[in-house]
Amino acid sequence: MPSPPLKIDFVINSILMQIQAGTLRPGERLPSIRDEAQRLGIGKNTVVEAYLRLVGQGVLQAKPGSGYYVVWTPEASSGPRAQPLAAATDRVSLLSEQLDRRLPVRPGDGRPPTEWLETSELRRYLSYQRFQEGDAYNSSWGHAPLRARLCGALAERGISCRDDQLLMTHGANHAMDLIIRRYVKPGDAVLVDDPGYYPLLAKLSLAGAEAVGVARRHDGPDVADLEAKARTSGARLFFTQSLAHNPTGGSITFGTAYSVLRTAAEHDLLVIEDDPFADILPYTAPRLAALDQLERVIYLGTFSKTLAGSFRVGYAAAAPGLASELNELKVITAVSTSAHDERLIFQLVENGHYLKHLRRLRARASKATAESVEALEALGFTIRRPIGGGFYLWIDLPEHMGDPDLVHDAARAGIFIAPAINFSTSRDPAPAMRINVAYGADPQFLAWLREKLG
Repeated sequence: MPSPPLKIDFVINSILMQIQAGTLRPGERLPSIRDEAQRLGIGKNTVVEAYLRLVGQGVLQAKPGSGYYVVWTPEASSGPRAQPLAAATDRVSLLSEQLDRRLPVRPGDGRPPTEWLETSELRRYLSYQRFQEGDAYNSSWGHAPLRARLCGALAERGISCRDDQLLMTHGANHAMDLIIRRYVKPGDAVLVDDPGYYPLLAKLSLAGAEAVGVARRHDGPDVADLEAKARTSGARLFFTQSLAHNPTGGSITFGTAYSVLRTAAEHDLLVIEDDPFADILPYTAPRLAALDQLERVIYLGTFSKTLAGSFRVGYAAAAPGLASELNELKVITAVSTSAHDERLIFQLVENGHYLKHLRRLRARASKATAESVEALEALGFTIRRPIGGGFYLWIDLPEHMGDPDLVHDAARAGIFIAPAINFSTSRDPAPAMRINVAYGADPQFLAWLREKLG
C-alpha cells in the first residue's frame, strides 16, 4: 500500500525548508531512512518515497551503500521550490502559507488538519456524489432545500429565520466581502475584535476603511471599550466572532452578549456575527443573533471549517431588506454560488453523513485540546481553555519573544506560527501567539518553544 501523500509531502517540505534555510548544504548527507523515520514518527517506506521523489527532482543524490546527499543549491535552481514565510507582520503571507502549506509543523494554522475533515468514509461519498446532478445555474439565493435546512438549524440555535432572510455565499469570507462592499466607504471607521480575524483586517484595509480595535476578552468584547469606540469613532458596523473566537478561543457569555446588543442599539451599530464553528458547538451557546432575532445582527455561517476544506459554501442571514441588498450585490458580482456544492452538502446532511462526521470532528478537537493544554501548561503557560469547543488556544509570550523575526526563526525550523501582530489593529501588540489545538502538542514545536523560552 502506498504511503499517505500528506506524510510524504511533510518529509519533502521539511527537507526543502532545511536546504532553503541553509541548515542542510550541498554535499551533506541526510539522516538515514531509519533515523529519519524514528525522528518524525512515521514509517520507513514514507521516508524512502520522499527521498526518491527528491532524487527525481534533482534535489538529492542517492549513493549506493552510502546514503542520500544534497546536491541542490536553491539560488541556482530555476524550478519550483519551497519559500519561507515572507514576514511576521504580513497578513497576506500568513494566509498564503495556510493555502500553500510549505512548512511541515503547523501550530499557527487557522484550519483543522485535512485528515480531520476528509475521513475515508466521507471521501468515498463525495467522490460518488459530486457530479450526479445537472449543470444548470443555481438560483440567485442558493439551493432552496439547503437553505430550508439551514433555517431549521438556525431555529435550533434560537434564531428565527425565513427563506427570504438567508442567502448562500462562497464561504463566510465572501459574505464579509459583500457586506464591506455594500456598507463601507473609503475612510469609514469599522469596529472589529482586537485581537480578531486577520483576513477581515486585510479586507478593510483594501476597502480604504479604518479598522478600530475593540479589546477582546475571553468572555467576549470588552463592553466598556466597545461603548467608548462606538461613541467616538463614528463607526456604524461592528464585526465580531462570539463563539470559539479566532484567534483567542474564547466565547461570549450571556451577560456580555446582552451588553453588546444594548451598546449597539444605543449607537445604531450594525453587528456582523461570524459563527464558523456553529455545527460543532452547543445549540444553546449565547449568540447575538438569537438575542437580537436578526434585527440589527447579520449572522454568518460556513461549512469550510467543518467539512472538506475545498468547499467554499457559506451563508448570511439578516433582516429581509439587508438580505435582499446583499443578494442583489452577490448576483451582480458573482452571478450565483455553486449548485453542485450546495446540492452535495444538502445530501450529506439529509442522509446523516454530515452528523456522523461532526461527531468524529468534535471528539478529535476535544482530545487534541486536552493534549495541547497539558503540553503547554507543562512549559509554564497559563491556558484559558475554550468555552464549549473550538480549535484555538491563545498564549501570552514573554517580552523577548515579541521580536518580529520570531516567525522567521520558526520557519527556519520548519514551523509555521501565527504571532499577535497579525491579529491586531495595533502595530505593537503584547507578545502572544495563536495555536491550533491540532498541533499544540507537536514535539518539534514544543522543543522549539522551550528553546525560545530559555
